[in-house]
Amino acid sequence: MHPAPNHLLDHTLDLYADTLKQVGEALSSIPDARLAEQPAGVVNHPIWTLGHLCSASSFMLMLLDDIDPSTEPTMSSEFMAKFAPGSKPIPDRAAYPSREELMTSLTRLHARAAAAVRAKHETHFSRQAPENLRAFAPTVGRIAMYLLTCHEPYHLGQLMVWKRAAGLTASA
Repeated sequence: MHPAPNHLLDHTLDLYADTLKQVGEALSSIPDARLAEQPAGVVNHPIWTLGHLCSASSFMLMLLDDIDPSTEPTMSSEFMAKFAPGSKPIPDRAAYPSREELMTSLTRLHARAAAAVRAKHETHFSRQAPENLRAFAPTVGRIAMYLLTCHEPYHLGQLMVWKRAAGLTASA
């Protein structure tokens, strides 16, 4: 017997996949040498944004007990120092991994996060959030839904502002 379809979850995960595609498309037209520029005071440059999205997906997997932080490269102390919330993007392209490496990681983490959410939402979403995040979100489900639906589109918007400031898109 198969479980009943969960259309809301299906739609949410479809949108999460759409955002990944949009991030990839937005990044594809940026010359590699420019990925760490900070034009017109836009601090969150594209390569930081890409790594930051990897750290967020890794964090979601950790909340769902679906990743070993000691073996996941995107959860290493070096990676987190560059990309975790509160990290400071620097305008040095050589300080960051390649776009291909980060995009491959984000694609892998997205697929894994979508599978983990589908498999574990019923058991894990009602769990209490880590203490340091409870003022923001009382449960793992609230954090996961934020990461699936709000966090990446927010940073995609920042990426589009960066592209405009860098002269890589037409003004609206």
